[in-house]
Amino acid sequence: MPSLVSDAVDAYIVRRLNARLQFLLLQRRSDAPLGSSWQAIHARVLAEETALGAAERALAETTGLVPRATYSADYVNQIYDQARDAIVLIPVFAFEVESQARIDLGPDFLGFEWCERDEATARLLWAGQRWSVRHIDDVIGSGGPAAEFYRIR
Repeated sequence: MPSLVSDAVDAYIVRRLNARLQFLLLQRRSDAPLGSSWQAIHARVLAEETALGAAERALAETTGLVPRATYSADYVNQIYDQARDAIVLIPVFAFEVESQARIDLGPDFLGFEWCERDEATARLLWAGQRWSVRHIDDVIGSGGPAAEFYRIR
């Protein structure tokens, strides 16, 4: 029987530009696993970390960005990890940054693009990633009281 684990997080970076939400997608180096693919931030949760702490650490290490707002995306991505025979539950977070924030990419990535919802979902490989983008756009993108409900910081 497969085990059930939760030792990873997904983090989506967003900015508001012209009253629309844009998502930061990162392109992996061609020699890295899943080379040249586009993705958000994915990280393992270390033994001493909370899920949110792991997402914040990964945000800083991967992009050098500091969020102006942090949200629970109200979604848990799930995958089957064949190597571990495990169902992995992955909490999803969204970090809003300043529209002109400077990005300092980590060594696993060769580029980045800011994409609106449709472009972001077209570039992402996994259904859970595409669903995360659509969900974040729906619950946080409009701003106001609805978005504040999901705000952590």
